[in-house]
Amino acid sequence: MPIQTGTFDGLGNSYEEGSNAALLSAIARSAEELTSGKGWPEGVNDLLAALGRVTGVSRVWIFQTLELTDTHLTQNYTFEWAAAPRYRQIGMPMFSMFTNPIDRPGYREMIRSRKNGEWQKILTRLLEPGWLRDSQEVQRIKSMLTIPIMVDDEWWGTLGFDDCEREYDWTDAEIALLRTAGYLIANAVLRDRLSAKRKQFEILRRITDSSAWSYDFTTGQLWCAAELIHSVPMPTENINLSLRAALRLVHSLDRHGLLQAVREHMAGDKDVFRQDLRLFMDCGDQRWVELIGNLRRGAGGRPEQLAGIAVDIRARKQEEERLREEAVTDPLTGVLNRRMFWRELQAQLDRAVDRSAPFAVLMLDIDHFKTLNDTHGHHAGDVILGGFAERCASAVRSQDVIARLGGDEFVILLPGERFLAARSVAERILESVGSAPFVVDGREHRVTASIGLYVHDGSQTTPARVLERADAALYQAKRRGRNRLAEADGYGSPE
Repeated sequence: MPIQTGTFDGLGNSYEEGSNAALLSAIARSAEELTSGKGWPEGVNDLLAALGRVTGVSRVWIFQTLELTDTHLTQNYTFEWAAAPRYRQIGMPMFSMFTNPIDRPGYREMIRSRKNGEWQKILTRLLEPGWLRDSQEVQRIKSMLTIPIMVDDEWWGTLGFDDCEREYDWTDAEIALLRTAGYLIANAVLRDRLSAKRKQFEILRRITDSSAWSYDFTTGQLWCAAELIHSVPMPTENINLSLRAALRLVHSLDRHGLLQAVREHMAGDKDVFRQDLRLFMDCGDQRWVELIGNLRRGAGGRPEQLAGIAVDIRARKQEEERLREEAVTDPLTGVLNRRMFWRELQAQLDRAVDRSAPFAVLMLDIDHFKTLNDTHGHHAGDVILGGFAERCASAVRSQDVIARLGGDEFVILLPGERFLAARSVAERILESVGSAPFVVDGREHRVTASIGLYVHDGSQTTPARVLERADAALYQAKRRGRNRLAEADGYGSPE
């Protein structure tokens, strides 16, 4: 046939045991398992078994480096394949989380060599008398090859081949091929770490509704998880953007603050970067996120990467807005509360004195509101209060200020208005309130209001004095029969 196909499983079965071709074939089959099949740790066990059978050694093992100090090395015997039960050592107490002092003759140099990524082969009978030779003889090892497993340029552990029957002298080609097996194991460690981090981040993402991001200072590229800016699933998990393109996704009011916060973080000594901002999604919607990250620097302290997570904080921002509104508004009617109106009135007085600018104040309340409340209940009273505030708002300008002082008493600040204009506003309110009933649970309630008007001429005074004058006018309106306007100097509105 001009074209032949087949699986990797059968490759190498016809090769002579111990040949380089058989060794290469075993590594190739194991590579497929480790990268797309069983993975960690099952694929590692299969790799050791394949290497052991092809090389004909007694035992293949992996020691994991757990801690290395200036005086001690702690390791764990994590994997082993043995050609026969008599060669098995895994599970023995002496090899479970064991610690050796490194100042023994020759041992420190062996550790230094492994840390540097160097392979080592040993013929036991050629060793100098001492601890290392004794250890080899106790284990009945005649020859040994060790290959360090380097993960992220760190000595993660050691791949070892013990032969208890032969004094085998490993060739350079064999060592090179087995070094490839070490790379496969290192890759399996990294894949396992990545898988664990992905699981951890997925848990974090579900709990906090967060997405990962990073900015590379060298390339000027921003990477982020697709769900950060896409509202529907994307065929790719990752998005790469230029800095300019990324900034276009940030609300224009938040860009300067973001860049300033990054500069301050880079110049400061805080470990964690935090910044709230609004991002635009692909659908046009915007969402509040909190960027949380840290800065990684390279040689010479140059910034290399700023990376972290973006946490969805829309719920938090909504709560913050609610609390802000509650701090300044009356929760029943939505207009300003007494405390905030007092501030607004003081600010208006300051402007009036500086510019000799007049303003007007209307003091209002609902006629016979207590009787209505007692007769029809607080629910009806609350609905009418809310409707009353809405009708007042419909009669004034956007720059005018409405507040509820308490009970059924309201006040309206009209900046820049003189008597005739303020009187016109008051009459519109009286007409709006009295012309149509308020409907509560299908029942109509007709109410009227009384209004006191005070116009300030811009002279020096206090907020309390202003409200006193307006309140006095309101009293005159009530004394003269309610459902009317009265002005602070005692002249009532025409009937």
